[in-house]
Amino acid sequence: PASVAAPPTRQSTRRNQKHANKPKDAIGASGIPANERFLLSVYFPQASNRAPEFHVMSARWTVGKVIDVLSDRGRILNNNSRPGSVKLNLFNGSGSRLNPSDSLENCVLQSKLEGGGPVLLEYGESLAGFEPGSLKGVEDKHGCITM
Repeated sequence: PASVAAPPTRQSTRRNQKHANKPKDAIGASGIPANERFLLSVYFPQASNRAPEFHVMSARWTVGKVIDVLSDRGRILNNNSRPGSVKLNLFNGSGSRLNPSDSLENCVLQSKLEGGGPVLLEYGESLAGFEPGSLKGVEDKHGCITM
């Protein structure tokens, strides 16, 4: 009997995705002062079928603002301001949810985030079936600040 391959899991699909751009071509650098630029490797919600992209944010922005900016740039539905809706959250490469009121700078100081590292924009309070370390960031910070 022929064996049937199991469909790819949610994380193996994400792990194999190539970025749509290179760190040097990260989206959003214009308008952000050079000393505030913070590079993120962004994985959009699985249902969006959008390839991961590198984005530049201000290190001073809160995680909540980053969620708003990324959802706008990625054309991802964000109902976070509507009571009772499933919230869009940002998770670090270990699968931990980042507090929306923390700045990116504070996330770095708390060792929850690193420049060039992967983040996941996803619906819900947690990531089911997530494999920590399965997503790719960049080793070189490409001129973006690290704290």
